Amino acid sequence: MDSAQSRWLGPDVIEAELKIRAALLAGDFTGWARGDGHFLREDLARRPQRLFLVRLGDTWHVGYMTISDLVVEHGMAGVVDNRVRWHNLLGVLTSLRTSESDVRLGFRPLDEAARRAAFQAITPMTELVYPFVQHRTPGHELTGEGWEVDAAEAALLDLGEEHIRRYTRELFGPRLAEAASDIVAYDPACSTGRFLSDFASLNPARIRTVGQDLSPQMADLARARLERVHVGDAEQPAVAPFSVDILFSRFLNAEVVSTAQARRILPRLALTLKPGGTLVLLGHTPLLLDAADLADTGLRVVQTTARQDDHVFQYYVCHTQRLRSA
Repeated sequence: MDSAQSRWLGPDVIEAELKIRAALLAGDFTGWARGDGHFLREDLARRPQRLFLVRLGDTWHVGYMTISDLVVEHGMAGVVDNRVRWHNLLGVLTSLRTSESDVRLGFRPLDEAARRAAFQAITPMTELVYPFVQHRTPGHELTGEGWEVDAAEAALLDLGEEHIRRYTRELFGPRLAEAASDIVAYDPACSTGRFLSDFASLNPARIRTVGQDLSPQMADLARARLERVHVGDAEQPAVAPFSVDILFSRFLNAEVVSTAQARRILPRLALTLKPGGTLVLLGHTPLLLDAADLADTGLRVVQTTARQDDHVFQYYVCHTQRLRSA
């Protein structure tokens, strides 16, 4: 294993993660057998965000994320990304317990055919629920403070969202390619600007790009790609109320902000949208908000999950009311 692969986790951690993935592919759940059941346990200070739930009909299924190929092959930071494959579904939820330091999910394992069937049953309106976030210390969620990156790390950030950019182009391309009037696209945490500039390539003559980022360094990188870039906290949007046609939120996610911050920021971002405007909630790490949070903000949710190639991932699309008051 080269230095890039072991820079963040170390070869021993990566080897252990690969063994877990192999066990899931083989349907070997003996490592989680305890007494008369099977249980997943994660410390809140380690990787509780790898646990997820999916409700199919009246049944909750348990999911477990394993190491991403982006980590193994490219040395990306972290362990998992947001792509769920069939083998990440384990079985039916039987119990759930939490404490100030850990979480525990009990499950009844399913065979491969049932796991694959459950995966195929996930629809665009099936929510992938990640109920547990990593804590820095008990009671305090892990958050970021704005990243300082070099060119290589910026390239890794862009690589980690390649599948999301591709899906976004495929989803919005037919709608926007023939747009007859200008469309204002706003990314309040634009990072390198790659995502928004890639979206604008659908119709460069009509899509106007506005980026904002807390990091001055990120803003500098984005200026080479976007028409307007502002430095500032997304809690204070750099655009006027009711001025944005489509807003991409790629930062109301685990390890970036806290859940309380995400719920505070969302209504402020929604106010920037024009009547009938679109908000897309997505990201490389699990989202801290769900359809209920979006509905509470007055948004109409039309999609929660994307399917692409052999995986699904969180991808919320919602609209504002056609008529709204200031």
